[in-house]
Amino acid sequence: MKIAPFWVSIALLVPRALADLTESIAISATSTSTAAAPSCTSSLIASLCSYPEPGPNFAVAIDSRASCWDYCNAHPPCNFVIFSTGNPHTGTGTCWLYPGENFDASKGSSDCSNPSLSVYSQPVCAGGSATTTAGACAATATPSAVASVCGYPAPGDCFNDCSASTGASNCLSQCAKADSCSYVVFNPDNSSNSPYAPGSCWIYPNGTFNAGSVTACSGAPEQFVYNNLCPKPSPSSSSLASSAKERSSGTGTAGTTSGSFTSAAMFSNGTETSGNTTSSTITSKNSAPASLSLTNPLAIAVAILIWQAL
Repeated sequence: MKIAPFWVSIALLVPRALADLTESIAISATSTSTAAAPSCTSSLIASLCSYPEPGPNFAVAIDSRASCWDYCNAHPPCNFVIFSTGNPHTGTGTCWLYPGENFDASKGSSDCSNPSLSVYSQPVCAGGSATTTAGACAATATPSAVASVCGYPAPGDCFNDCSASTGASNCLSQCAKADSCSYVVFNPDNSSNSPYAPGSCWIYPNGTFNAGSVTACSGAPEQFVYNNLCPKPSPSSSSLASSAKERSSGTGTAGTTSGSFTSAAMFSNGTETSGNTTSSTITSKNSAPASLSLTNPLAIAVAILIWQAL
């Protein structure tokens, strides 16, 4: 006699569970889709026979001139780019980037019969800059160092506050995403000693950069200091309460409560009551199966409890 009610409960849960599963798949497909790469154009500045090559971190094999323009756009700051022809029949070659630099015609030579270097201006792309929204905020795309130094000490808790980084922009983006970050020091662990190539990122949760803690550089600066231009706002009690309500109700439309807010108890009639409220009851118009789908382990547990109670 107990088996029939149990399977009836399961039968009621399955349709909604399948609907939730279909919806979650649709949402996942939408969230993982990305826009097409921006289509860029650029103007030819000069055709050269030679120009100082960039460091190994900034010379990449590329399949076409247009791809070189896209690459320049995706790795700011890129004020100009040089395409070095590899195979004239296939259009492949090497893309040379000079982050943060401007083209200097005096460094190049055009004294040859067949120039192989094509210098192009900063690309103009239909989709805008590919990196303006890639980081934690737009200000991290092209950071400006407040100091270039040597010998600055690592954070006190380097286990949690030191990490690998693809460049200064990524380092500052990590800072902006951190719960607490005042400034960062980027250490360029690359042969070019450039803040635009891979290195390590040191995050300082509090305080300010102390210029008195540096040492004299024997050569070029080895550390780049950046202030956090995108600090997180201090969370208010009201925003925390609102966040808690959204997590509890699942809809973000819960009524006003006072005092602390704890997880709500779910009932089969779709009514929720908060654990710690002052004369406040939150009522949801959703039916119970909406919260008890088979995609949630809670659904199976509740179904078993119903079966055992009958």
